[in-house]
Amino acid sequence: MKKNISIITINYNNLAGLEKTVQSVVHQTYSDYEYIIIDGGSTDGSCQFLEMHKKKFSYLVSEPDAGIYNAMNKGIKASKGEYLLFLNSGDVLNGVTALSDFINNPLFSGDIIYGDYQFEKSEKIYPDILTPLFFIKTSLPHQSTFFKRSIFDKMGFYSESYKISADRAFYIDCFLSGKFKFTHIEYFLSIYDLNGLSNSVASNILKEEEDTAIFKKYYGVFFQDYLKYLALEEELSRVRKLTLGGILKRIKNKIKAYANTSS
Repeated sequence: MKKNISIITINYNNLAGLEKTVQSVVHQTYSDYEYIIIDGGSTDGSCQFLEMHKKKFSYLVSEPDAGIYNAMNKGIKASKGEYLLFLNSGDVLNGVTALSDFINNPLFSGDIIYGDYQFEKSEKIYPDILTPLFFIKTSLPHQSTFFKRSIFDKMGFYSESYKISADRAFYIDCFLSGKFKFTHIEYFLSIYDLNGLSNSVASNILKEEEDTAIFKKYYGVFFQDYLKYLALEEELSRVRKLTLGGILKRIKNKIKAYANTSS
C-alpha cells in the first residue's frame, strides 16, 4: 500500500543523533508514512542500532556513499510517498503530534510546503511570501519541508557537485522555474541540530564559495544588484541603531535578557 509521505533520514557515524531522530519518528501519532534510512557505512555503532530496529524501517541500506546529497538522492530513488521529508540524523520532529498537526493543517497543499523550526533556545519563522532576494539572504529548512515526489522527476535530483549547498540550489531552481506552488505553514515542525556539517566552522569557507557559485549561476548579472541592495539594507539597519529609538530598543532587549537569565 502506498504511503502518503516518505521520511528520509541519512546518517554517517552519528549514533547519538540517529537514535534521537529515529525515536522522534517512530513515536508519532501519525502513521501513514514509510521510513527510509540511508547510512553511509558507519563504524560507530549506528549499524548495530539500525539492525536492532530494522522492523521499524520501510527501507534500510548501509554502504559507503559520496556525501550528503548522494545519500539524499538514494533516499529519493527508494521513496514511494507522495511527499518527501528529509530529517537527517540529529534533527527531530517537534513532539509526537508534529506530523499529524502539520499534515492535517488546512493550509497543507501545494508542491513545496515549508514550516518553521526551533533550535536550542531560539526559533526561526519563515515568511509566507518568498522572493528571489530571500534565497540570497537565507534558505528554507529541508528538515521542515515537504516536497512532492514528482518535483524530483521534473527537476532532477540534488546536484552532487555541491557538498553543502545543494539543497539551497534546488530550492532556488524550483522557485525561479515558476512551476511549483510554495506554501508556508506557521508551525514548528522540527528541532534543528546545530552540530551538522553546514554549521561547522570548518565548512564556512566552502559554504560561502558554493553559495556564491549558485547565486551567479541562477541570478546572473542581477546577483550584483542584489548584493548592492543588501549592503544598503545593512547600512540602513546600522543607522537606525544609532537613533534614540534604536538605542532604547537595545537597552530594553538587554534588560529583558538579563531578567530571563536571572529568573
